[in-house]
Amino acid sequence: MVEISEKPIIRALTYFTGRIRDINDLESTLFRAREVLSIVERALNEFGFKVFTKRVSFPGLSRSLITRLLDLAESDLLVSIGYSREIDDREIVEFTTSGLYVPLLHIGEPSIDRARYYSQIIHKVSSANPIGATRLSIGFHDKSFQTPYFPDSSSRGMEELGVAFLYPKQVVNELERGKTLFDAFAHVFSELKKAVEVVESTSRLHTLVDYSLSPWMENSVAELYEKSGYGILGPGGLYFTWLLNRIISELSVGVNRTGFNEVMLPYAEDSLLVNYGYKGLLRARDLLALSSTCVAGVDMIVVPEDIDALTKLIASAMSIAIVKQRPISLRAIPVPMKPGDSADLGRFGKIPVIPY
Repeated sequence: MVEISEKPIIRALTYFTGRIRDINDLESTLFRAREVLSIVERALNEFGFKVFTKRVSFPGLSRSLITRLLDLAESDLLVSIGYSREIDDREIVEFTTSGLYVPLLHIGEPSIDRARYYSQIIHKVSSANPIGATRLSIGFHDKSFQTPYFPDSSSRGMEELGVAFLYPKQVVNELERGKTLFDAFAHVFSELKKAVEVVESTSRLHTLVDYSLSPWMENSVAELYEKSGYGILGPGGLYFTWLLNRIISELSVGVNRTGFNEVMLPYAEDSLLVNYGYKGLLRARDLLALSSTCVAGVDMIVVPEDIDALTKLIASAMSIAIVKQRPISLRAIPVPMKPGDSADLGRFGKIPVIPY
């Protein structure tokens, strides 16, 4: 459980690697990544900013390099292999269940056949280990997309740093002090930008920021909706999502943005959303509908095993991505349970299964 402090938390401090040609490159890059991330983390701590996770994002590794990476990766770093075209279904199962993050990329028109292919892969991974499915995502965007958020993360092949923040509770605190919604975000964003300055000045690397509003358990995005009088599932939920995204966009103009920069509602990562699941108030299609108002995507949903139902959900996500012309990423954990049962997802805890 991450401690909630007055300052925003660095949710993801991500080292984007350069091109990796061989095993020597791989080993030296991991050494460099650990060194840079540790130096930057110490500097952030000195200024009162806590780092929740440190990550390394590669630019689509070859099969042989990924296999070597399994021996080199350490538990203190989350590692994404990037958008790799070389791996097959069996290897996706092996890599995700071994702890690596695997983003799959869909480019082009919606396709029910491709959606079924993705559904089958997700089911294979989750059947082997549901926690492995938390490390697999399907991204609906072009290959130039880059974010510090995992699993849908792939380096562009240049040494850079990416930063993402955990700050819903800080916005709620400012609202409770009497600030307007915009002023509450503006105050928090002033702190976010101070943290970015520390990262840039310490690392001397080009630093990119995903300003998305994302949760982690009690540091809940859904709570911000309730505190503002807009239930996520109520008639004003779509409007409030749009409003939050507009504020994030306005306050991050002129900075080195990357990734989503939108509201994120990962079901199993927000304690209030999980509570909605326990009460039987939330369905996968509710989160899909919210993504039409520029939520980053349908994320961390725990649903019953059903290849056909997940196929249709994925195809619908493809369609929304085409219509709204914004990146969407999907992550699902199908389990052999019925709605209302709880699945053990390790560090995420026991999460109630929701219906499609």
